[in-house]
Amino acid sequence: MVYDRLIVALLSSLATRHEGSAVATIARYLITHASELNDITVKGVAAACNVGVGSVSRFCRETGFDSFDELRNALVESKPSFDRAPDEHAKLVGNSLVLVQQTVNKSMMRALIDDLATYEKVFLCGMLKAQAAAIDLLVDLLMLGKYAQTCVSYAEQLDHIATAGREELVIVFSYTGSYFDAHDLSPELARLDRPRIWMVAGTKQPQPDFVYGCLSFESSHSQLTHPFQLEMVAALIAQEYARLA
Repeated sequence: MVYDRLIVALLSSLATRHEGSAVATIARYLITHASELNDITVKGVAAACNVGVGSVSRFCRETGFDSFDELRNALVESKPSFDRAPDEHAKLVGNSLVLVQQTVNKSMMRALIDDLATYEKVFLCGMLKAQAAAIDLLVDLLMLGKYAQTCVSYAEQLDHIATAGREELVIVFSYTGSYFDAHDLSPELARLDRPRIWMVAGTKQPQPDFVYGCLSFESSHSQLTHPFQLEMVAALIAQEYARLA
């Protein structure tokens, strides 16, 4: 289960921009009229959203597309899905949480907790639903007297990571470990003073060289257990850190 690039861009825009802003208006229009966009033009979107053509072009660039045509083609090809839960949904989620507790990498957990105790600057983030786990951990850490930061926008998260220094710890929650697939930060992070980056993921797939470590656990990558498993790991991290506080 991997969110495609366009879904991330549109949903992130809706979640992080003020209602009525040009960005939110364009994102909402594109989502609700996805089936009608085969022949629509940038001027058509601008007229429908009551914004200028320049606003639509800027929206395309800000969401990672070189042109409106590229964005429109991605939207036409995008096939968002929603998995319907069986009657035993609660049991399915419960079993997935037990699986996390049984399979989370304990040695990597200790290493992550050591870093969490060492670094004064901590940034927590995740894409879309994974951000819920980042917020859960942030709240728990604040309750324990440990200051941390986050932001909801995926683009703002990437900007923060790209410019963070060696004195900062970054913890990325990513169910499939694909957080950096949509935008590779390798050029920006090919420097000695980059931040220490940890990935929390239900997979052991290889990560970019700039990722320092991965706290992994077993997962079926089912949409139905996401983000519950990540939130469980966030809770375990907080409990382990509390033992040191």
